[in-house]
Amino acid sequence: MIRKSAILLASAMLTACSTTPTAPQTTNVSIADYQRAERFLPKNVHKMVRNLAVEPNWINNSSNFWFSEVDSKGNNTYYKVEPATAQISLLFDHQQLKTSIGHNESTAFYLKINAIDVDSNQLTIHYNKQDYQCSLLTSVCDKPVEADTPSLANYSSPDGNYALSVKDWNLYLTDNRTNTTSQLTFDGTEGYPYAVQNQNPKAFINKDPAKVKQRLSVYWAPDSKTVLTHRLNREKVGKLHLIQSSHAEGLRPKLYSYYYPLAGDEHLPTGDIYSIEVESKKVTKVVAPELQQTYYGGPLWGWWEDNNRFYFFEQARAKKRISFHEYNPENHQVRLIVEEKSDKFLDPWAQDAWVLPASNEVIWPSQRSGKQQYYLYDLISGELKNKITQCDCFVRTYRALDKKTRTLYYEASGGFDDRDPYLRHLYKVNLDGTAHQLLTPEPLEHSVRIAPDFNYFVDISSSVQTVPTTKVRSTDDGKVMMTVGKPDVSELMATGWRAPEPFEVLANDNKTKLYGLMYKPSNFDPSKQYPVIDATYTGPHNFFTPKSFWSYFQQAQSLAELGFVVIKMDGRGTSKRDRDFHLVAYENLAAGVDDHVQAIKDLAKKHSYLDVNRVGIYGFSAGGYDTAQAMFRHADFFKVGVAASGNHDFRVDKTGWNEIWLGYPVAKHWDEQTNLNMDSIAKLQGKLLLAHGELDENVNPAATMQLVDKLIKANKDFDLMIYPNRDHFLNDSDYFVRKRWDYFVEHLLGATPIKEYKFEQK
Repeated sequence: MIRKSAILLASAMLTACSTTPTAPQTTNVSIADYQRAERFLPKNVHKMVRNLAVEPNWINNSSNFWFSEVDSKGNNTYYKVEPATAQISLLFDHQQLKTSIGHNESTAFYLKINAIDVDSNQLTIHYNKQDYQCSLLTSVCDKPVEADTPSLANYSSPDGNYALSVKDWNLYLTDNRTNTTSQLTFDGTEGYPYAVQNQNPKAFINKDPAKVKQRLSVYWAPDSKTVLTHRLNREKVGKLHLIQSSHAEGLRPKLYSYYYPLAGDEHLPTGDIYSIEVESKKVTKVVAPELQQTYYGGPLWGWWEDNNRFYFFEQARAKKRISFHEYNPENHQVRLIVEEKSDKFLDPWAQDAWVLPASNEVIWPSQRSGKQQYYLYDLISGELKNKITQCDCFVRTYRALDKKTRTLYYEASGGFDDRDPYLRHLYKVNLDGTAHQLLTPEPLEHSVRIAPDFNYFVDISSSVQTVPTTKVRSTDDGKVMMTVGKPDVSELMATGWRAPEPFEVLANDNKTKLYGLMYKPSNFDPSKQYPVIDATYTGPHNFFTPKSFWSYFQQAQSLAELGFVVIKMDGRGTSKRDRDFHLVAYENLAAGVDDHVQAIKDLAKKHSYLDVNRVGIYGFSAGGYDTAQAMFRHADFFKVGVAASGNHDFRVDKTGWNEIWLGYPVAKHWDEQTNLNMDSIAKLQGKLLLAHGELDENVNPAATMQLVDKLIKANKDFDLMIYPNRDHFLNDSDYFVRKRWDYFVEHLLGATPIKEYKFEQK
């Protein structure tokens, strides 16, 4: 019934779009409008929905699973699902188990299930800081024992006999059986340490430096005989600094300094691989490619397989090459298995590998055909055996591999002429490329979980305008066996919430189809004209327009409630489509907003309730860059902009992200696309609000302050908000959200903001 209501609501909205509006009307904004906007903030609408999806917890490596659902009071009910018989039952007798563990009925019932053993009918749970062993037959639990506190960073060997640690930048090996520790290295320094990662400053803000533990990169072999780590050379790497102006320890500001490789820097952190033989305590520097580290963390990215070999990636600067290697601890040899190259860039967010030691094969993703596909390589020779995936689509997610039948299950988008190319579907295919089959043909966004025995899968599917359903389906042909779960969106619907409306337009090239959403106020009146606000983020590492019902969880809807139509879309240069679509961003990040301008103009021609003469834009991080760039690049089009946490010059931001799209070394186009370009700044006409968190660990506040300096030198009016004790994300600041509302209400809507409006809903 709820799902039907959502569909009817969407139909009503689409019908209303055809109404011809009258002349623009005088706009006033009331406290009621602000209250309604507050009601639709993500943190508030999140409380209005429950049980949107069933997340299966598989039992004993079978297709049976358990899940829980919560009611409006926070009480959880636990269910068992048996797909073979399409049965749903209570996992245990809830009242009996509550009595057994002494649950107080005045509080919400919630427990953590640690394990289920169906063969012995045992249930292990964690409740009220204690662990219990319970019988599935009687729902009676044993007396509790105090739960062990897990270690936050356990660098012990798989057999538990040894642990690797770092002190004064050197390696130490502890024998846990005898509690004896041996120092393994003696030449480690702060600039050239062993095992430690470049640490995010959030780890030590407001903390005693002496008590902050270093995060280590430690990789133990399955047989516990060998452990791998790295040595990180950061002696010539620059640091960034954060200043905490307001804190509880007096009036003197605090300074936090941290390693941070900037795009365009000559010297990046690099790492060498070190192998340690546990029995002999011998430390060997492995002859391997020098590994670059381009953000926080360590340079070594890899894992051991059960063939007692270690596999790792090496990425060239600017991601023009990504290679995959094997390390053999028996002879300390490193072997190149497969590599991918590009004269432009490779997408590290789409690059992975799956090693199959039993058959000496590796599954390798590549966009060499123009779209992301999977290929099968010989693990020994490195030779290509065959292309695995056969759809005309973009492979998105590896879901499971049935090694017995050699069947690969994966999600992919695209390949249909009649639907949004970003919608995901589940496919299966044999590793030799045969028997390719689509298992979820419905034009929805599908997210699936494959059962451990590969007989069934759970399919969570929805659109932006339909409530999710969770179905159990057969892996043979995708046949629906049963529907589980009861999503509850009644509270959300009762508010008058309206689903966003999908749209399709052409890009700035007048031939490429683009897809987006329009968020309208719940009291939308098609006879009025509404200012348009572009919620922008053109980062090439992903796409950003929601495709599922989870689109309800957006800042855009709350902003729309104040009298705007908010646009969310993905232009050329974003990812998860074909290679040519993605390459538009190469050395061209500043042009990401051009498609948005074209789209808004085209939408205004189709919908006369859109006022193309009153257009605003906002975004954070790369979207903050987009916002300022848009205000300069299209100064006559965008009248108001709010740019938060913007990376306004790509050289004042992390190496790993910026150099992928702009290349290395720094060239002329870097200067042309910076927001610090005085010729661009001179074009600014509209109202611009800049915002940044003082403790932004991702994009340093200097990025915004350098833009401020240029704006002052250009004698341009602008507004600035620096937020003490705030990091990269400002949307969780009620004050910032309200200031953004006020800014658009005053300067784009032409109304008087509700000054000092105080958020009430918690």
